[in-house]
Amino acid sequence: MSVEPEQIGDLVYAPNPDYPYPFPVERPPHFWMTEQTGRLGDAIERYFQGERLSPDELMVIKAYLQQYLERALLTGDARRDRLLQQLATLRTRRDIERFADDIAEFGVEPF
Repeated sequence: MSVEPEQIGDLVYAPNPDYPYPFPVERPPHFWMTEQTGRLGDAIERYFQGERLSPDELMVIKAYLQQYLERALLTGDARRDRLLQQLATLRTRRDIERFADDIAEFGVEPF
């Protein structure tokens, strides 16, 4: 695993041994707590507090979820391509909440 930060879009993730991915995969997903710009952390805090998300916060969370889904080990009959397509339909905090519940059925716990 690389020790250098990784930039994905506008977000920068630093490796953190305190947040290891529990399954062997070629490129483990980054966790939101390791993002370095602060934009993702701020957006996630508003999400956790149940606040309305700005368009930028929504975009940042969707970008985070995309990298997570692209890299995470999925269980069951999960169709990664369909899950990634659903990201485009997320418009509100509630949409993200439902989506997170749905992907949890496939072993994906990004929050």
